[in-house]
Amino acid sequence: MDIKEIRNRAQGVAPGEVTASELEYARNILISSQGNISSALYVVGLCGDASDATLIERYLSGPTRDIYGELALKALCRYLGLVKRYRELLRLLIMSDDDIGWENSRMSAINLADVYLEKFQDNELGCRLSRIMLNEADRDRLAARNILVHILELKSELAEPFPVVFDINSDDSKTIAAAAERRFHCSTPAALLH
Repeated sequence: MDIKEIRNRAQGVAPGEVTASELEYARNILISSQGNISSALYVVGLCGDASDATLIERYLSGPTRDIYGELALKALCRYLGLVKRYRELLRLLIMSDDDIGWENSRMSAINLADVYLEKFQDNELGCRLSRIMLNEADRDRLAARNILVHILELKSELAEPFPVVFDINSDDSKTIAAAAERRFHCSTPAALLH
């Protein structure tokens, strides 16, 4: 079996469905930690169920966590829909000042803030995303900006919804900060927006 081809079907970029035996093949890759683990994480995340969480969780720790941690967290929360189970971890990572557990763990969690906040209110976390975005020294500020644009549904209201580099003093940044303030009831320090 070709796990890359199976992944393409799981992601919907190639025609056809993933069969039960192909899903089992992907699970066995995760169990053995041999083969294309990234593709297997996609397949099991997109086609598996909650009982597969323990297969995926092991990639959040251990020697390969820096390689697979981000995808494992995404598979658990976004693909398997287990955000409630991992909400505490997501919150810990977003509220931290640095990575915890694996490289880019904080950014990984920020990118999942939309599923975290779906049907769940956490004003403190929403305000934290805004503060990260407005902090020019924070390396995750672009990720925070992009997820806020998505969460706050501002794409059509901004001149550059998803820029590669952004100006903290731009009209777009002010629009995002104001929308975050309204939604999450946080205040933006005036010094951050001249």
